[in-house]
Amino acid sequence: MARSYLTVGLFSISTLCFVVVSALVFSNLTQAADAQLALAVNHASLGAALTTLMIVATDYGREYFWIPVVALMLVLGSRRTRLLAIELAIFFVIGIAAGEIMKFAYFRPRPFESIDTIIQRVPSDFDSSYPSGHALIVSIGAVFSVLKFKSKLLGVLFALEAAIVCYSRVYVGMHYPLDVVGGIFLGIGIVGVGVLLVERYLGPLLTEITSTATSKLNDGPLDL
Repeated sequence: MARSYLTVGLFSISTLCFVVVSALVFSNLTQAADAQLALAVNHASLGAALTTLMIVATDYGREYFWIPVVALMLVLGSRRTRLLAIELAIFFVIGIAAGEIMKFAYFRPRPFESIDTIIQRVPSDFDSSYPSGHALIVSIGAVFSVLKFKSKLLGVLFALEAAIVCYSRVYVGMHYPLDVVGGIFLGIGIVGVGVLLVERYLGPLLTEITSTATSKLNDGPLDL
């Protein structure tokens, strides 16, 4: 019980941090510093190999990575892994909706639209820069993996994947650092609050859905 309260407290702090970051972005108080840091990351000399990795991460590290992960969990997973897959899919949907609402509520131009010297390494996106949808989604996946998977190594690897994607969004010129930080905090908050609410109020329903799927597919070998 104490551990549950501690977890909820930590995730509540993350949600509060998201509110603070959003206030800083909306007020433009940190715009100059954010722009300078964006330029520093964007102009970093990573070399050809790491630059290619950043472009691949930004192009394929979100839905092209996490949709197959959820699909494999559903198709090959044990009963428990399938339940986790359904929970994770719910959090992804909530994250997508929350990110779109934030982008609709406040429009922040992309760095390449506002800073002449930004190097744009991938095709343009022209929706609001804040918050980073990539950072939001991969953070949900990474935090959920670390929190719920039995395999801590897999959780660490997924967290590393998320970190690379988050860094890549600034490096390729699509986001300011605070866009990414805001997305990370929002993702952490969604998982923390979501795990508590989903398991408390939707637990029996999700268990029934999982049992139905398992009766048709049988238990799989993947037990995360």
